Amino acid sequence: MAPTKILFVGLGNYTHPNTRHNAGMMILDHLANRLQLSWTLHRPWKAHIAQTTLLLPFNRKEGADPHEVELTLLKPRLLMNVSGPSVSRAVRDLRIPETGVYIFQDDLQRDLGKASLKSSGSANGHNGIKSVIQHLRTDAFWRVRLGIGRPQTRDVDEVSDFVLAPFTDSEVQTLEKKVYPLLEVGSGLGLETLLLRNQLWREPAPKKKKKPKVLETPAVDVEGNEKAAATVA
Repeated sequence: MAPTKILFVGLGNYTHPNTRHNAGMMILDHLANRLQLSWTLHRPWKAHIAQTTLLLPFNRKEGADPHEVELTLLKPRLLMNVSGPSVSRAVRDLRIPETGVYIFQDDLQRDLGKASLKSSGSANGHNGIKSVIQHLRTDAFWRVRLGIGRPQTRDVDEVSDFVLAPFTDSEVQTLEKKVYPLLEVGSGLGLETLLLRNQLWREPAPKKKKKPKVLETPAVDVEGNEKAAATVA
């Protein structure tokens, strides 16, 4: 079986690292670190890239054939609103179908730490996605929308200041706890779940503690008569 080619794109402004607008780039930085990959500048694509080959699932049964995935991570060195040419050039050169493209983007419509997966559709006001749609000439690619919250005001300038501001320390902790696990490396974890199932990994719900069984045992009263008494097993 031929390997599956996958492109992960982290949108953002490379000139403003660690800002809310760069949530997509930040989660790819996390993945590159977990896979022990180094970023290199690829001038034809106007981007930093990292590449690897994965054999999935990570924990295979003995004798099971692995699913080979050629994974490319890409961070455009273009401003967010004009990142489309970088993505389209990579898609063309790698000969990746649009369904093998995953765009990681910031999302003002979701609270910090919330995320969703969308397979197609409009840009929903996101200029980076608009640019990608324009240059790919299709909207049939995956988007992983990463919530960054939203200021109370809807003033355009204040919203712009908000997305271009750095994450606070507590917000970074939320990303590490709620968002970065979406691409965690390991059997049954985020990266494997996304690539094999096209689903976002969700933390398993804690197991409910079983209530102790109540057993009825005979009890003897002061006159020697048996009565039913409840005891906890």
